[in-house]
Amino acid sequence: MADAQIAPGAVRHVRSLTGIRIVAALWVVLFHIRGNIASEAPGLYAVIGPVVSHGELGVDLFFMLSGYILAMNYGDRMGVTFTRRSVAVFWWARLARIWPAYMAMLLFTAIWHGIFVATASPDPVAPREYSVLSFFRQALLIVQWTEPDFERLTWNGAAWSVSAEAFAYLLFPVIALLIYRMGHALSRRALMGLAFGALLPVVLFSATLGLYAPFMWVVRILGEFMAGAVLYYALAKVSDSKRTEKLAQGVTWAAVVIFFALAVAIELIGRPQAGALLIPVLLVLIGGLALSQGGLSRLLANRVMVLGGMISYSVYLVHMPLIEIFWWLQQKVGLLAPGTIGSKLGFLLIPVVVVACGYVLWRYLEEPSRRAMRRMSLAHVPERAVNDAPMTRI
Repeated sequence: MADAQIAPGAVRHVRSLTGIRIVAALWVVLFHIRGNIASEAPGLYAVIGPVVSHGELGVDLFFMLSGYILAMNYGDRMGVTFTRRSVAVFWWARLARIWPAYMAMLLFTAIWHGIFVATASPDPVAPREYSVLSFFRQALLIVQWTEPDFERLTWNGAAWSVSAEAFAYLLFPVIALLIYRMGHALSRRALMGLAFGALLPVVLFSATLGLYAPFMWVVRILGEFMAGAVLYYALAKVSDSKRTEKLAQGVTWAAVVIFFALAVAIELIGRPQAGALLIPVLLVLIGGLALSQGGLSRLLANRVMVLGGMISYSVYLVHMPLIEIFWWLQQKVGLLAPGTIGSKLGFLLIPVVVVACGYVLWRYLEEPSRRAMRRMSLAHVPERAVNDAPMTRI
């Protein structure tokens, strides 16, 4: 088949896929304060509610993006043959990427929740288990692997998904062998079908059992990670051309319109589990952004959005501790009590504060630590979809 070969001019426009990460992170942030926004600013929530109420899907967007980018960076490197060296290099690179900032926030939340335990005070969001064993399971990134759900499992509420990603990283050396062979043997259409087919269990079980059903986290991470990875190989067979650009821009905008229309329709019919139908639309959006440079891709690829995407992991890590601290302050400070001006302003400013703190964590811990750990590796390690930003110029 003519389209069974990787196109020599394969499209690799990924700055926009970096930029959309900050959108995903803030979507999750707003999801976690949606109830507060609804009570403090009902007029605003009436407008943004249909989208914000599905903000947990920001995690699913992250999972698909992760599969796509890792297939792009490592698929051909690791897919030809299995070697211990390539596996070690990959695992070290991923550890350098996710562990330093994750560990810093684990220590922060250990202190935060530990204060309540030590003083026998009520914890506004008490974890399921506060113990040395739980600490080590979280530090080793394996805490989610044996658990059916993640309700108050991790001391940093959102950190369950980092453990889930680590599970995908563990399996990726084997996944790479599979997707590399599929990518070079199957047609573009077949790969596209497989990418969306990988989402079928996610959509089916999410719509029937719910996103938080026992062990749904396994279905989500593996299905969405595979969908993103296979999508990369499907799009790698697409040559860069004016026709491709025009079509991709149209697909991107169509995905956005369909997404918002579906979100509103789901709100109107009162069936929140139907939000699972939004997941394939997000995969279409990734494909459209990857194949285009203009339109929405240009907006997401600007310097500010790309920087936002680079700090999005730190933004994601800091958001729940900051939200929990504000919830606690509401109980202690009258000016911030629910219904006050302070409370209204506080929840409107939380996304801004989260981004600012996320930038600080990225700038002074995540990025320097990642660079230091990369220097410990003997191999050149691709780390993200864009080149390292000169830290002295940001």
